[in-house]
Amino acid sequence: MKKVIIITMASLFLMACSDSGGSSSSGGASVGGATPDAGGTGSDASPSPIDQPVTVKTQDLVAPEGFSFNPVESQRLVVNLSGSLPARAHLSVYSSFTENAEGGFSVDHGSKVIDVPVVNGVADIEFSIADNMATSIAEIWLYDGSSPLQREFTIAGSEWEWN
Repeated sequence: MKKVIIITMASLFLMACSDSGGSSSSGGASVGGATPDAGGTGSDASPSPIDQPVTVKTQDLVAPEGFSFNPVESQRLVVNLSGSLPARAHLSVYSSFTENAEGGFSVDHGSKVIDVPVVNGVADIEFSIADNMATSIAEIWLYDGSSPLQREFTIAGSEWEWN
């Protein structure tokens, strides 16, 4: 029974994939082997030549100086708030955010780039971000339940400072 099912399935597959039979895309019947032209005059005018696209070989391509296929950039964030933070805090960096009505920022917690502890108000971290990001938000969370400290960074170089 298994052989019959396999043979039937193989036959159906071959018939479905074959190019013979079935419908034709010629647009109509032809008489005497000639097909009617697009203008409907019945003359045997030769078709106009089709322009061929110019092909470029890979070896002929040239990348501009300094071009990189690497979609990420290395960044460094240095936090030095030793006089104004308690002994324990937590730092998070986000790539997606919106400005809220109070002048602060509402971050998309799903866009968290990095999350590290801040010890005695000091942190020095290296991380990678997408090269198409223009700005980012860093938040320092305190363990007393207060709202986080927030700072927006414009990504212009490879080092950010929060003093």
